[in-house]
Amino acid sequence: METKQFIQEKPKNFNWPLTLKVVTIGAVIIVLMIPKLMILELIKERESTAGLAKTEVEQKWSLGQTVRGPVLTIPYIERISGGNKKEIAEEIHECHFLPKTLQVNSGISPKELNRSIYKTVVYESEIKISGSFDTPDFESLKIKPADILWEKATLTVAISDLRGICSPAILRWGSQSIPFSPGMENRLLGDNGISVLLPQLSTQNFPNNFSFDLRLKGSETLQFAPLGETTDVTMASSWKDPGFQGNFLPEKRNIDEKGFTAQWKILNFNRNFPQFWKGSGYNLKDSDFGVELVTLAGHYQKTSRTAKYGIMVILFIFLSFFLNEMITKQKIHPFQYILVGFAILIFYLLLLSVSEHLGYNLAYLISALSVTVVVFAYSRSFLKSWGNSLLLTAIIAFSFGFIFVLMQMESYALLVGSIGLFAILALTMFFTRKINWYSE
Repeated sequence: METKQFIQEKPKNFNWPLTLKVVTIGAVIIVLMIPKLMILELIKERESTAGLAKTEVEQKWSLGQTVRGPVLTIPYIERISGGNKKEIAEEIHECHFLPKTLQVNSGISPKELNRSIYKTVVYESEIKISGSFDTPDFESLKIKPADILWEKATLTVAISDLRGICSPAILRWGSQSIPFSPGMENRLLGDNGISVLLPQLSTQNFPNNFSFDLRLKGSETLQFAPLGETTDVTMASSWKDPGFQGNFLPEKRNIDEKGFTAQWKILNFNRNFPQFWKGSGYNLKDSDFGVELVTLAGHYQKTSRTAKYGIMVILFIFLSFFLNEMITKQKIHPFQYILVGFAILIFYLLLLSVSEHLGYNLAYLISALSVTVVVFAYSRSFLKSWGNSLLLTAIIAFSFGFIFVLMQMESYALLVGSIGLFAILALTMFFTRKINWYSE
């Protein structure tokens, strides 16, 4: 008869003191989440205040500018016939003609305006607009020559914020120089703009070249509309972080430490309206394109992103302290955990307040160095070995340095952060593999 032999392992004793310590540390971390959330809310509040100050400056300086035009508008008489083909009424309507060619050359000079401690990026621009008009094709529009009201012809240019005009605009139409007048009667191009009356216009004035200059102030964005059969736009600025926006991206661009240049070439086939039409059946406001002077991750945005890593930093530091207890058998009181946790939270408060005056990078260095020195000095009160204090301080410095590197990365922050956290977890598993977690 075959006998079975059972080997009974010695039951492992549950380590209640260790478990209580882990639960206590977890409770401390949960409590520290409350001031962390308060700091995040404070960052949002300060960012909102900065946004209000920025909006106020932009309102007084000038908002983002959109320039559309020019458009040649010529009224005509439309005769309404009765049942016996007799004319019973006459109505005045408008027909609109876009340029054959349109060239825009714009130079943008950015500058910073301060309101209290808050900065706002605005710009001044020198815009040169030129092109040509073909002879209006009234035959295709079925308009008789006798019905054309040449004396009421106008040239219109829409400018989104007229407060930004810095000097009078003068139209050079062939050999004539005619000053623009503020305002425009129709709303084909927008709500605000300038216009010029061309009372001496006739078919003999076509084809004709035109040009005019604009000096505009604005904030953040500068856009144009592709109204030419062929539209060529060139922009240049010393701003290093342009954001190209709208329906068309530049055909050529160059961005370096000196700024940027960009060139667009747009054909009439690339938009959804023709070169000429009657009435107001087309929307010319949906084809704008241009540039935005982007402020990459301002210090409020960076501070907010940094603070979101706060719980990870606290967990990492507390894990280091806990493992030091397990390895060296030197106890650390929960109150000492709390003080170290608050020191880390104060780092984010220092970062917020100092960055409003000195910028993010310098504020990060000052705040991280201050907190690291304080924690090192405090650790000497409960850690007997200088080596342990230096090691734990180095871990804190590494944590701050790792987060700073992540903040400098726009595209690879998530990838580098994920790999870094995985490496930290792997190292923690490696160094704790021989620790006896039971009370044996």
